[in-house]
Amino acid sequence: SSIYRHRFGSLLRAYELIGYDPDRDYRYIEINRALRRAHPQIVADIVAGVQRAGGAAAQDPVSELLSINGEFTASVVIARSFKTSSGALRWRVRLDVGLVPDMTIAIRLDERNVAPLDYYVLPSIDMNTPRLKLAEQNGLSLDAYRFESLDFFFALAGRVRFAEAA
Repeated sequence: SSIYRHRFGSLLRAYELIGYDPDRDYRYIEINRALRRAHPQIVADIVAGVQRAGGAAAQDPVSELLSINGEFTASVVIARSFKTSSGALRWRVRLDVGLVPDMTIAIRLDERNVAPLDYYVLPSIDMNTPRLKLAEQNGLSLDAYRFESLDFFFALAGRVRFAEAA
């Protein structure tokens, strides 16, 4: 496999060059590779958003968890979309339960898997499973944590100065 990767970029690229069209759709491999490359920038954008809101955020280099204001931790997960046989969109979210973050920011990608569709800010206290399967609509038990942007999270992480008491 390393020779194929070195010479052609990937096994799928070698297939493409010889005109072979596999029965199974392997596009998810390239999508996953692109998401792994994009993840550090997404995390950096979240850190910057927390800082703009007046909070402090730092990423642990080993666990990759974000420490927010030294008070709680957050994991950032990107969920790619896929279509079911009926054409409905679905997302699988794998929670970092081994790392025990206080919350998980799950970013659902759009149909083409190139841009965020929305965000789920999931507190670990309410998540009792290592994996979530999301549909376009998920009911109040999950969609109560759904946001169009991360402004809510940034406001949660921000700090406000109080005037001195007399």
